[in-house]
Order: sequence, then C-alpha cells, then structure tokens
Amino acid sequence: VDCGDHVIIINCSKAVLTGNKINQKVWYRHSGWVGGLKEVKYSTLMAQRPEKAMELAVNGMIPSNTLGRAAMTRLRVYADSNHAHGAQTPETLEF
Repeated sequence: VDCGDHVIIINCSKAVLTGNKINQKVWYRHSGWVGGLKEVKYSTLMAQRPEKAMELAVNGMIPSNTLGRAAMTRLRVYADSNHAHGAQTPETLEF
C-alpha cells in the first residue's frame, strides 16, 4: 500500500562520514558495454553533486521493488537550505 509522505532533505552538502569512509566508499555503475564499469568515489561525488550522493545512499536503504521506486519519486534533496517547497509548509524533524 502506497501512502507515504513527501520528504525534503536540505543541507546534504554538510553530511559527514566517520572514519576513513570518505576515501574508501565507491559507487559503481555499468553501461552494459564491454569494459563499461564506471566507479565514483564518495569524496568526488560530494564535491561535485552532494544531492546525488544522498539520493544513492537513501536508494540503497529502500526496497528494490515498485513501492521503493515510487518512494524515491517523493524524495527531494537539496545541497543547501534553499528549496522551492515553502508553500507546502513542510514540518521540520529533528534527529
């Protein structure tokens, strides 16, 4: 049953990893061609596109099925505190 809320993540450029994971964590993708394996280090991804790094982290935590893909469409990630969702009066959740 799909009855989830929309989630807005702000300030994802300030995310911190403990230990030496900033240099060891690597994401892989494959183009489908021979020799088409691409790898991106977390440190490079955070420097260039911190939103993508957060989306990949969240996507790895949700199920790989239809409901998981639908949940990812309701996720909005921003590198800083500026976002265009003020009219929806989002509630702040503190962790």
